[in-house]
Amino acid sequence: MTDYTETLANPEIAGVFEIPEGGVEAIVAAAEANKHIIYRADLRAARSREQMLNIIGEGLELPAWYGANYDALMDCICDMNWVPAPGYTIILENCHNINTLAPSEFNMLIDVFAEAANSWREEDKPFWCFVDLPSNV
Repeated sequence: MTDYTETLANPEIAGVFEIPEGGVEAIVAAAEANKHIIYRADLRAARSREQMLNIIGEGLELPAWYGANYDALMDCICDMNWVPAPGYTIILENCHNINTLAPSEFNMLIDVFAEAANSWREEDKPFWCFVDLPSNV
């Protein structure tokens, strides 16, 4: 299994990436080694923006005030004071359906996570989002 421990410790290169060789297990092991809080959201059932954002809210255990829209998601993931940690690792699993059915919505979601990673970089804290997509997508 590939070791991503050093990689996930580095906020300068953190961002949104496809799940790398070694898979989710390698990412989880590296995140645990860095004491990151790990969240997973399985988007297999998402068929719309609303479903996608609701599943993410549940998977990331967002606060009750989360409004299931992109602005609320950005607010939540850029200020995770309710779960302080040395870093955050988000794993979005089974993204193929929502990427196929609502590609512009999925791209907006990816942009939100990328912006959050940029925001956390200013705090010198790694924020990673790994996306499960088939390699030919």
